[in-house]
Parts: sequence; structure tokens; C-alpha cells
Amino acid sequence: MIDYHYELVNALKTILPTHYEMTLTSKTTTPCISYMELNNYVSLNGETLGYSRIAYQIKVWGNKIEDLQRYAQMIDEVLRPLGWKRTSSGELYDNQSTMIQKIMTFEALASETF
Repeated sequence: MIDYHYELVNALKTILPTHYEMTLTSKTTTPCISYMELNNYVSLNGETLGYSRIAYQIKVWGNKIEDLQRYAQMIDEVLRPLGWKRTSSGELYDNQSTMIQKIMTFEALASETF
């Protein structure tokens, strides 16, 4: 399994405070970014080289859609040079808290030598 966690999280931290998704609470200050690994599997394997597909769900949390759109663009800009591509994007609104989530999935193909 290839671990790109450290690189991805450090890139996100240059934009906003960044948290693992399962550690968020109602006391977490927004705007912020959360992340969670969705998938990490071997897609091709040879004798000396292997490839893994890695996917992360990244959310931007806040109260203004304009801000979330701007942060989403910034996330694209810092992750693209690292080999990540956005494969989905959507928004979720919570009427109870006026909180908006910009939810994105990023994938990468990583190589590993044996």
C-alpha cells in the first residue's frame, strides 16, 4: 500500500486548518478542510513495479458558498502538481446550522518499486 497521506495533508494545511474527518466536532472552527481516505488498492503489479489507485474525500466547511468555491479552486491548485485529479464535486447544506460543505473526491495513480 502506498501512503500519500502526509504529502496530501501538508498541501491542504497551506490553505486552511485541516482535520481528519472523523475528529470533527461542533466546536471545530470554520472555515476548515477535512479529509478521509476512501480507497487505496493495487491496480497493476509486476515483478519490480506496481501501481496503486488512491482516492481521498476532501471537504471544505463554511457558511459562504463564495468562500468555499474559492477554497476548492485553491485545493485543485495545490494538489494537481502532486499528481491528484478531482473526480467529483458537490455541495451539501445543513438547514439547522447554516453550514455548507463543498465535497470533492481526488484520485491519484501512484507507482511503487519493489
